[in-house]
Amino acid sequence: MFKNIAYFWMTVALLFVQLFILDEISIAMWLRPMIFPLVILLLPIEWRTIWVVVASLLLGIFMDISIGGMGLYTSTLLPLAVMRRWILYLSTRRSIEAGDQTSLLSRMPLYQVMIYVGVMLLLHHTMFFALESLSFVGVMQLIVTILFSTLLSILLSWPVVGLFLKKIVK
Repeated sequence: MFKNIAYFWMTVALLFVQLFILDEISIAMWLRPMIFPLVILLLPIEWRTIWVVVASLLLGIFMDISIGGMGLYTSTLLPLAVMRRWILYLSTRRSIEAGDQTSLLSRMPLYQVMIYVGVMLLLHHTMFFALESLSFVGVMQLIVTILFSTLLSILLSWPVVGLFLKKIVK
């Protein structure tokens, strides 16, 4: 069963880590990890898309106000909310039935959840950095930034997803 209080505290912790640690350290110009999309990616898969879109909108507005993203965070989170079920099916070959009330994420092996998370983080980073640059002048730097930032985000997400599946979903 999905535990709302535990999920709320996980959300607060993820946002705290993103805002006060990951956004403040400057590792390299092409390395910017973002783990805050996990808040949207780990919402119950059984939720209707409209509620996931509303949650994405609220999270995006919060991030834009906190960091000064001028709509960049909102515009990259909303497509993730809409494509979530489709990407889950494509990456793990698991469909969601209308009457399914048990958490799909808890029934999947960790590697399948990480495939889903990895694909979604790659999509998020691609949209984010492409919108941020709005240019194809430095296309190689853009590709390197997307790949390395996504890889670091996936590595940082692994323990968070494992903890989430052990403590919050079950």
